[in-house]
Amino acid sequence: MTQTTREARRDGFTLIELLVVISIIALLVGILLPALGAARRTAQRAVCLGHQRSIGQGMAIYASNSNDWLAGPETSGFSVGNGGAIRDNATSPTQNMDWVSPTLGDSLGLADEAAARVTSIFEGGMNCPSNQESYDAIFQPLPGMTVEDLPYASYSAVLGFQFYNSTEGPAAGHLTSQARSRADSPLGYAPRLDRVGPPSAKIWASEGNRFWDKGNKSLSYNGLRRQIQGGNFMEYGPAVAWQDGPFVYDSDGRPTEDSLRLAFRHSGGLNVVYFDGHGDSMDAEEAHPIGGATLESFAPWFPTGSLVAGGTQKLP
Repeated sequence: MTQTTREARRDGFTLIELLVVISIIALLVGILLPALGAARRTAQRAVCLGHQRSIGQGMAIYASNSNDWLAGPETSGFSVGNGGAIRDNATSPTQNMDWVSPTLGDSLGLADEAAARVTSIFEGGMNCPSNQESYDAIFQPLPGMTVEDLPYASYSAVLGFQFYNSTEGPAAGHLTSQARSRADSPLGYAPRLDRVGPPSAKIWASEGNRFWDKGNKSLSYNGLRRQIQGGNFMEYGPAVAWQDGPFVYDSDGRPTEDSLRLAFRHSGGLNVVYFDGHGDSMDAEEAHPIGGATLESFAPWFPTGSLVAGGTQKLP
């Protein structure tokens, strides 16, 4: 039997019905997208925390094999920082501040060749999934190294734990006063796991990395072998907010949009790993209270007994 025109039309959608369906789909998308976005951010934070725990494990293994010494400019990177050769070995530092290669070179399967090793550090297991930034400039590159699409380094060891405070012996005057920041480590301090203070209260590494040119909005990889302010691998931390670092605050003491991209990547917070190996999240207010850093906010970033610059109080 042949359908009439009226009957044939009943087999399709009317314009009103189509608009209703589109409206329902749009409503569902609007409801689901924020939840999916939140789930994605939660997953990224969890992956990042996993990376931080691996960082802590690598540090602990290195210290255990090195009589409690920490990887850094005074130990694994000393030769490189004083004119020694950069060796083509997965566990050899590419810069005096490079702690990643000595502690995680084998476990991450880093490349032996130095330029490739830097790339594999920043592209591989040491890249936070929330980190969407890439370097756009390079200073003193390693031979054969470029920064095209090289991810901005996700993590930094805390610089405040890395320097001797000694008035005599081979460490006297070496990377001490010119490299200190807002707190002075106690006399006799050395970069050792047994000298930092309570391991569960002191931070070995955190998110955020140098070098950030605030004026030009530029991220620069600095390949000088010897660094005294962290280089590409170390930072003082959010309580200090050192120049050219990722921790930038507005006049009210809150992280700027730049800092939210470069360091406080997880809904305004950042992940850290403590010397006892546990990872945790720290919000911006805890890291750098509005109105400026406090004794409590300084404490995780410097050894116990450090004297706050310009004062007489010692950090717990």
